[in-house]
Amino acid sequence: MAAVLKKRALAEYNKSFQDGPPSKKLHLAKKPLIGSSAAAFVGLLEKCKSSDEALQLLLRISDCLQFQESDVEEAIKKLSEHFQSEQESVVRVKILWLFCDIGLECPGANLNNLIDETIHLIKNETSHRVIAQGIATLLKLGSKLCEDKILMMRLVGVAKDNLKDTSHQVKCRCLQLISELYPIIPEADRTTEMVTEADAIVKLLGDYSNAEDARVRCEAFQSLLTLHERGQTLSANLYDIVCPALSDDYEIVREVALKLVWLLGNKYPENSITLQDGETTMRMVDDAFIRICSAVNDLCMQVRALACTLLGTTRGVSDRFLLQTLDKQLMSNMKKKRTAHERGAELVRSGAWASGRRWADDAPGALLDTETVQLLPGGAAGAFVHGLEDELMEVRTAAVDAVCQLSMENTVFATTSLDFLVDMFNDEIEDVRLRAIDSLTKISHHIVLREDQLETILGALEDYSMDVREGLHRMLGSCTVASKTCLEMCIDKILENLKRYPQDKRSTFRCVQRLGSSHASLVLPLTTRLLAVHPFFDMPEPDVEDPAYMCVLILVLNAAQHCSTMLPLFEEHTVKHYTYLRDTMPHLVPPLPIGDTRLSRRERTEAAMDDSAVRRFFDTVLQHIDNATLSTAVRLKMLQSAEEQLNKLCEMEPLVAGAAQFTALFARCVLALHAALRAAAGPPAHALTYLATDCLRLQHQFSGVSEQENACVWQLALRVAAARLIAAVECAATPAPATPAAPPAAAPALSAAAALTHHAELLDRLLASAGVEPDPFTIAVFQQLSQSAENKPAALARALQPLLHAAPLPVIPKPNLKIRMCTASIVEPASDNDTVVRFSAGLIAGVALEAEVWRVREPGALRVRVAYPDRRVHALVPPRDHLRELDHHNTNDDGTQNVRLLTKVLISHGVWTEPCGVDISVCLAVEECGREPAPLVELCRPVRVTVAPKPIKRGI
Repeated sequence: MAAVLKKRALAEYNKSFQDGPPSKKLHLAKKPLIGSSAAAFVGLLEKCKSSDEALQLLLRISDCLQFQESDVEEAIKKLSEHFQSEQESVVRVKILWLFCDIGLECPGANLNNLIDETIHLIKNETSHRVIAQGIATLLKLGSKLCEDKILMMRLVGVAKDNLKDTSHQVKCRCLQLISELYPIIPEADRTTEMVTEADAIVKLLGDYSNAEDARVRCEAFQSLLTLHERGQTLSANLYDIVCPALSDDYEIVREVALKLVWLLGNKYPENSITLQDGETTMRMVDDAFIRICSAVNDLCMQVRALACTLLGTTRGVSDRFLLQTLDKQLMSNMKKKRTAHERGAELVRSGAWASGRRWADDAPGALLDTETVQLLPGGAAGAFVHGLEDELMEVRTAAVDAVCQLSMENTVFATTSLDFLVDMFNDEIEDVRLRAIDSLTKISHHIVLREDQLETILGALEDYSMDVREGLHRMLGSCTVASKTCLEMCIDKILENLKRYPQDKRSTFRCVQRLGSSHASLVLPLTTRLLAVHPFFDMPEPDVEDPAYMCVLILVLNAAQHCSTMLPLFEEHTVKHYTYLRDTMPHLVPPLPIGDTRLSRRERTEAAMDDSAVRRFFDTVLQHIDNATLSTAVRLKMLQSAEEQLNKLCEMEPLVAGAAQFTALFARCVLALHAALRAAAGPPAHALTYLATDCLRLQHQFSGVSEQENACVWQLALRVAAARLIAAVECAATPAPATPAAPPAAAPALSAAAALTHHAELLDRLLASAGVEPDPFTIAVFQQLSQSAENKPAALARALQPLLHAAPLPVIPKPNLKIRMCTASIVEPASDNDTVVRFSAGLIAGVALEAEVWRVREPGALRVRVAYPDRRVHALVPPRDHLRELDHHNTNDDGTQNVRLLTKVLISHGVWTEPCGVDISVCLAVEECGREPAPLVELCRPVRVTVAPKPIKRGI
C-alpha cells in the first residue's frame, strides 16, 4: 500500500522540491525464461526418435506456450520442418493446431507468415484430418485479418480448391470458412461484378445442399444462414432448393432447413409460389408458414420445438392460415375435406345412380398415386393443437410462447386461442402452467373471459405452487370479465382461496385492487351484497383486520374511484374503515371525497409540496453549519438540531426520505466522532464500532450519490479508521493479564493499521477518478503513509492523533434529492407472532421468511442475519432462485432493483431451559479486505422468533 500511495501522494500532496542533476534512467531488460520457455522444447523436436515422443513434446509446448518475440519465427520454421518429415497424421494435426495458438496468443507472431506456411503445408497433404485442421487454422487466423480483402479472397480460393475432397470433415470446414471469411461489401458500394461473384458463392453453397453426407448438407444450409447474418442478401430462388430438405432423413438437416425457410418467407413475404398442381399460387410467407406447421408433427423433439418457436416469430401470415392452426379439420381451398364414404352417401341421396345410358357410367375413378396420400394431418391444420398436446414439455412450452406472440398482434387469433391457453392451466408441468398464465396476462387487452373459461381458471387457484397462484392473481387483475356473474364467481373463489392460503394475502390485495378499478360498472350492483348493506336493519360492523373483509373493501373502494354512484351506499363504519386503510395501505386504496376533512387537507398539502419547498427547507437547516467563523460548540449544536429536523422530514416526506436520511446519518457520524475524540479515557471501542457501521451504511446503503458526496463519506470513514487505530494502540499499551487463549495484544492494532492503509488506498483512487481535492486531514494521512514503506501501528497512531484532534469538522454534503436508500421489510414471520418453534436440540428447524427489499444494487449481496441469545450470529446466504422480482414494482430509475426474498431460515442450537427469542433480519454484506467475514449492514429492524430446543429423548 505504501508503495502504491508513495508515487501519487508525493507527486500531488508533497510541496517540497529538490534541485540537482537529473536522475539517470535505467534500462531494464527482461531475462528470457529458462526451462519454461516453449522455444527450448521446440529445439528438442529434432532429437525425437518416435512420433509418440514428438507428440508429448508438442503437448508440453501447447501447455506453456511462452515465446520471446525473437524466437517465434524460428519456432515456426522448426515446426514446419518437422511437419514435412513427420509420418504420423496426429502429430501433423497438432503442429497445425500449434500454429493457430501461436498466432492468437503469442505477441510478435506474424499472422500472414503463419497463413502462408499453413497453405503451403496442406497443399500436398493427403490426410483428411490434417487438411481439415489446416482449414480450421486458416479460419481462426483469417478472422483476425478480416479487413484484408485480398487475403480473404485467397483463403476462400483455398477453401474452394479443397471442396473437392471426399471427406465430409474437410467439406464442412471449407464451407464454414467460405461463409465466415468471404468479404461482404455494403449494398451501396457493390458493383455488377461483385454482385455476380457473390451470387456465385451463394449458388456454390446451395449446390452442396444436395451432398450425399447429411453433415455436409447441414453445413451448407448453416453457411447460407451465416452469410445472411453477415449482410449478404439471399435470393428467393433458394426457396425451391431448401423446401425438399424439410423431409430429409436426418434431423440436423431438417432443423437448419426450417430456419432457412422461415428466413426466406419473412424476407420475401409477397413472392408468389406455385404449388404442385401447377395452377394454384400462394404467398411465400403463407407457404413457409404451412411448411413450418407440418414440422410440428416431426419425429424429432428439437425440430418440433423449433417449429413452434418459428411459428410465433412469423409475421404477415394470412388470417385464414393462422386460424387453421387451431382447427384439426383438414381443409382444401378453405373447404372441409370429405371422405369417400361421405361423398358416396351424398351421391346416393341425390339419386344419381348409373342409368346405363352411357358407356362406363359407373366405372371406378382414376387410380391414386400412393405418394400423394397422407395418413397424418398435413399443412397448417391443427398445428398449435398438436404442439399444445405434445408429450414433451419443451414442445408444449414453445407452442404456448408462439400462441402468445401471435395473439399479441392479432385480436381474432387471440380470441380463438383463448380456450386452448386456458386448457394449458391443467398441464402436469408447473413451468408450462406458468407460461400459459403469463401468456394470458400479456394478451389480456384482447380478450374477455366467459363463465366456462373462468371455471377452469379459478379451479387452478387451488394449485399447491405459490408461483402459479400469484401468477393467476396477476392475470385476473389484468383481464376483463364478461358479466356480473363472472365477477361474482371471481370474488367468491378468491375469498375462498384466501382462507386456504393466507400467505397469499398481499398478492390477493393487489388482484382485487385491479379488478375493482377495471370493473367499476360490474361492482356497483354487487356493492350491497359485498358490504352487507340492508335497507332496513343495521348489520353488525365487520372486523377491519379480517383479510376477506379487507379484500372486499379494497375492491369496492377502487371501483368507487370511477363510479361516484357507489359513495352514498357506504355505511358510517365503512367510511371509518376507509380512513384506516387509507392511512395503513395508501398504495392499495385511492383517495376518495369521503372521510375526515383534515385528511383531505393534508393530502392536498402533500400534493402541493414540490421539490423547491424541500430544497429551501434543506438550505435553511444546513445554512450556517459550514460557517467557519462560528465556534465549534455552536456548529455542533446546530448540527444536532439539523439531525433532529431531518429525521422528522424523513418521516413526513417519503419521497425525500433517502436524501434526509443520508444527511442526518452523516451529521450523526460527525457528532459521534467528535464526542469520541473528546472522551477523557480515549475513544471508546463501542462508539467507534457503531461509527464504523454507520460509515458502511453511508457507503453502501444509498444509491444516487454523486462523486463529491461519496468522496466526503469516504474521507469521514478515513477519520473513523484513524480513530480506531488510535484506540487499538492505546488498548494494546494497557497491561492486561496474560492467558494462553488470549490473542496477542498487538493483533487488533495491526488489523486496524491494515484497514486504515487499505481504506487510504481506495480513497486515493476514488479522489483521482472523481477529480475531488482532499481535505487537509486526508492529505496529512497520505503524506504520513508515503513516508515509510513499513508503518508500525504505534508510530502511525502517534503521528495521526494530533492531526485528528486538530482537524476541523468535516464538510457536510449539499442536499441531493436524487439519493435513495436501500430498505427491507419482513412480511413473514410477523413481528407480533407468539408461536413457539419447538425442535430437538442439535437438529434443524426451518422458519419461513418472506421479505421485500427495495433499491438494492447487488441482490447477490443480501444476507439473512440470525442472532441467538448467547451472542452467536450467523449470516445465511439465500439461494439465487429464492430472490425474485417484485411483481408490482420491478424497476427503478437509478439502476437499482426491487426483489422479493422467499426462503427458509435454518435455526439450530443446544438445549435451552426456557424459550428465548432469536432475531432474524435482512442485511447487506459489504466486502472488505482481510480474512474476517464481511461486515453486515442491516436493512430493517430484526423480527424476533421464539425458539425452544428440547432435549433429545433417549430410549423407547
